[in-house]
Amino acid sequence: MYTGLDSSRLIIIYMGANSLFKVVYMETPDKKQIVIPGEEIATIEEYSPGKNVFQDTGDGLIKSKKVGRLRLDVKTHVAEVESMKTHKNVLTKNEVVYAVVERFEDPIAVLRIIYSESKKTPIVPSVTGILHVANASNSRVRYLSDVFGYGDIVRAYVVEEGGPPFYLSTRGRQFGVIVAKCPKCMSSMRKRGIVLYCPQCGYKTKNKKISLYYLLK
Repeated sequence: MYTGLDSSRLIIIYMGANSLFKVVYMETPDKKQIVIPGEEIATIEEYSPGKNVFQDTGDGLIKSKKVGRLRLDVKTHVAEVESMKTHKNVLTKNEVVYAVVERFEDPIAVLRIIYSESKKTPIVPSVTGILHVANASNSRVRYLSDVFGYGDIVRAYVVEEGGPPFYLSTRGRQFGVIVAKCPKCMSSMRKRGIVLYCPQCGYKTKNKKISLYYLLK
């Protein structure tokens, strides 16, 4: 499992061989994190289930019943999930979002928008984003597949309202890939200088359009 933290205190956590991920927003000082239905929270020895939390009779773990912010009371050892407003399908111009690259259809890439950094809110359900090659970088990009890859998580901003789909841009040094997937083994890649490298198979690349906020270092 890899975790990374950027200046906006957004953590992307990759879990398991199938590369599922969740988005967690950490707030200080109480450090509430966003959980999803069925997500493991703790063992019954650590915490008792409270509001919107249940104990799974199969494995004995306590899990979340819904999307919400997790609250762990270290004094009473009770875990609760607070309901939260989800950001549904309404994105505004210049809103900063996180999106996963799903496919390439030259001259565009199709992405799945999962989080609004501007509103600090997960987008539930996720919505479709479109990135045109002309909006990828201030430098010339011939093919989007040269600078992005399948499964990459991208920090982008909305250039047009009225979606979905929402048209995105990654122009600017602060925008681009924040978590890259290795094209050889699909592990999450780490950053060393201007190079991304895979800790699993050793693959390296410096051709990605990497954001200043790349998470895994």
